[in-house]
Amino acid sequence: MKALVTGLLLAVASPALAQTQAASPASGAAAPDPARLAIARELADKLIPQGMYQRMLGENFNRMMESMLGSAGELPLRDFAKIGGLTEAEVAQLGKTTLREVMEIYDPYWQERQQRMMRSMMGEMGKLMSTLEPKVRVALARAYAREYTLPELQELQRFFATPAGSHYARSSMELMMGPDMAQAMAESMPEIMQQMPALVQAAQAGTKDLPPPRKPEDLTPAQREKILKLLGSKAGQPAKK
Repeated sequence: MKALVTGLLLAVASPALAQTQAASPASGAAAPDPARLAIARELADKLIPQGMYQRMLGENFNRMMESMLGSAGELPLRDFAKIGGLTEAEVAQLGKTTLREVMEIYDPYWQERQQRMMRSMMGEMGKLMSTLEPKVRVALARAYAREYTLPELQELQRFFATPAGSHYARSSMELMMGPDMAQAMAESMPEIMQQMPALVQAAQAGTKDLPPPRKPEDLTPAQREKILKLLGSKAGQPAKK
């Protein structure tokens, strides 16, 4: 269940995290036009106001995650078994038993435990994203300056100066974590779980022609020595902690 919580957190938070990947200029890309960049910076400040991520990953996000976890708990255990590679016959034997029914036997506090863990993780995630906000603004400004022409940026600037535009700019991203999105994500959990076996099979098919990763016993003495050096250790001595 911990893996499920982590997976859900990453799935939902990944759009926000992905924005930080563009914080550095694209390799080999020309610098944005200064005039376009100046307006784009103004737009980025409006789209990502101070403290936006802390609010976005706050109570609304927690409620959304709790809704998703609740929906996942009511899914038949056989949906998870398919992902684990059980045969159709083995899956059929599980009947309609839900994940919640099984987990409550192992851990009577499983639901509260997952909620507390999720809230604790998202509290830290909010702090992290708050520290990254300046980089995200820089990245978004550069992206806007590259994507939109000067007249288009000026038109956006005029729109954002209106009451409706100002409202849109400061709330558009936070709405992605609102109750409507929470309901949609919770209702989508059965479909997501039904598709997961196919996704796992696709991932396996995409790497089936590659040799398996080496095991420690497969390494040559030279390869072991190289790893020890990379880890700051000498042969026969443990790696530094």
